[in-house]
Amino acid sequence: MKKIVKYNHSDFTIDEFLRLKKDKKVLAVFSTFGEREADLIKEKICVLKRLPDGVIDKIIVNHRRISETSDKTEKVISELYDDVDVIVSNCVSVPDMNNENGKGADMRRTLYRINMEYLKGMSAEDVLIVFLDADVLPEFFGEHFVICLAGGVLKGADYAKAGFWRDMGRVKKYVAQPLFSVIDHPALKTLTEFSYPLSGECAGTLRFFNSVRFWQMYGVETGMLIDASMGEYSLADINLGLYDHEHHNDINIQKMSFGIIRAYFKSLVDHGIISLNKGAAVSNIFSAEYIDSNSKRVILQENLNEIKYQPLKNIL
Repeated sequence: MKKIVKYNHSDFTIDEFLRLKKDKKVLAVFSTFGEREADLIKEKICVLKRLPDGVIDKIIVNHRRISETSDKTEKVISELYDDVDVIVSNCVSVPDMNNENGKGADMRRTLYRINMEYLKGMSAEDVLIVFLDADVLPEFFGEHFVICLAGGVLKGADYAKAGFWRDMGRVKKYVAQPLFSVIDHPALKTLTEFSYPLSGECAGTLRFFNSVRFWQMYGVETGMLIDASMGEYSLADINLGLYDHEHHNDINIQKMSFGIIRAYFKSLVDHGIISLNKGAAVSNIFSAEYIDSNSKRVILQENLNEIKYQPLKNIL
């Protein structure tokens, strides 16, 4: 079974980080959607800018507009931070992508732009990407998110995943962790060792991110984790301490859970670990009935199909 190196946030210092970093580049990438994180992203960029010179080489905001014109998030960043790059996902053209929405799709678009415009002759092995969620509550976010995640990669991991304590974490506790224990297979044992397998905060070499498949929406963390666990990669789990963000309503939690379960089973089929017989298939449709608070019967039928993209290295 593959060994995961496990760190606590107290295991990293800025001095050691800079000593290990040498000539490598660290890019911190926030994901934002519309105007909902406009104020939060302003605070988080301010926190990262307190780090000493040389820790982060570039802060990038991977942003999806809701409208066709610049929104509050973009304006706040441009007014306060002229050295922060905003990559508007709606405007990025990737050869094998159309205009589909989704966190994973937008992360992949930003990675494509980084490959095309930011390397400047550097190897993809020497560029570290730290993905950060913009909706983390300010009292939990800190410099350690970058120092520790990128630090795990500088210490030898191809991919470092954040772990933390979170007040609710319903999908992690009641869906992902039980699900990842259901199929007993040597290549999947690693999945049960990640303390928060669905965290959006992670870091890796650009070469790693170019080598794994990105899922369009809810399946992005699950799909990447399976590829990382089954591939020839060194992995790290980083305890960042306490964490929280806005909690989703029950319907969104159900849709997210469906996406994770669907990505898990489709990945296992694609890797040849399980097979579906006698006409069975992994469904794209989330179907459910429930009685609402007004004693009314509600029927849900929602198509949650999402694209599983090929590794970026195939099109670069």
